[in-house]
Amino acid sequence: MKGLMAMARAVLGWAGKHPLLSVAVLVVLAILGNVAMTQAERFPKLACSPCHVMDPYVVGYNSGELLSHRHKEAKVDCIDCHTNGIEDKIHETVWYVTDDFDDPPGKRHFDNQMCTKCHDNMDELIAKTDKGDGVNPHNSHLGDLTCSDCHKMHMESKAACQNCHDFEFLHQLPAEWQKVPDPRAGEGAL
Repeated sequence: MKGLMAMARAVLGWAGKHPLLSVAVLVVLAILGNVAMTQAERFPKLACSPCHVMDPYVVGYNSGELLSHRHKEAKVDCIDCHTNGIEDKIHETVWYVTDDFDDPPGKRHFDNQMCTKCHDNMDELIAKTDKGDGVNPHNSHLGDLTCSDCHKMHMESKAACQNCHDFEFLHQLPAEWQKVPDPRAGEGAL
């Protein structure tokens, strides 16, 4: 401990004699630290999994039938959507070191701009998903829905229209979607 204190005094003494150089060194260290953290975030097992509350998200990203895994297969990294500035990185590091974080983590909300960075041709999407007879999940009478009202990354997705409707296409959704129970099957069917 005495050696550490002596080293700290020596560094502070040097910094007092060379204030501009000290600031320059701190700026360079901050830039290098930010670059290193950004590169580490490209590897969720390294950057995210150490916080045990993040492990289910990393597992879902690496395997399974959730949209997060479909994005991994498309070479979309976690940080392509979950961008963090240096202030966020510092907070997350403090939370990790002090073991003071929400379990489970708070749900984050993203607006449509997050999705339309990549999925930018909404007119094409609306035309592609038109089921006829006025049925189109991407041109809904529900008004201003956000993509995440239906599309969930880290849990099973659920079409908002299935809360009221039983359209045929809802029975044919991909594996990562919550299925609509078939009213003709199961107990109580006519």
